Amino acid sequence: MLQDKEIPVLDDEHLAEETNASAADEAEAKTLTTQVTDLIEDVRLLAHAEVEYYRAKLSVNMAATKRILTLFGMAVTFGTTAIIALILGLLLILSDHVGPLAATGIVTGMALLVAVLLMNMAVKGARKLPLDENDA
Repeated sequence: MLQDKEIPVLDDEHLAEETNASAADEAEAKTLTTQVTDLIEDVRLLAHAEVEYYRAKLSVNMAATKRILTLFGMAVTFGTTAIIALILGLLLILSDHVGPLAATGIVTGMALLVAVLLMNMAVKGARKLPLDENDA
């Protein structure tokens, strides 16, 4: 009677295939989770490195910018001093020829004319500037 019934026999190959398949699924799931976790960690490290890079770049640029602005400020100061000296020299020269009041009027008028011309040049240049990066 026992011979008539089929008794399921555990086949080692069949059992090994099922075990390997479930182990492979778990390994894939763990591998995918591990990969995503590693990817997130790499992105964090990259972002931190980029922030540090731009901080270093900004500090270098800030030092150069401070030096350039200092030189520019000194140039403006000396330029202004030279213009004042020129105006005073013109006043002294013209006051001998046309009188102090007329010399002051002539020098002031010329200075205002130069200021208006320079302002018009600046406004025209500003209108030509692109307002957006795509306009350039």
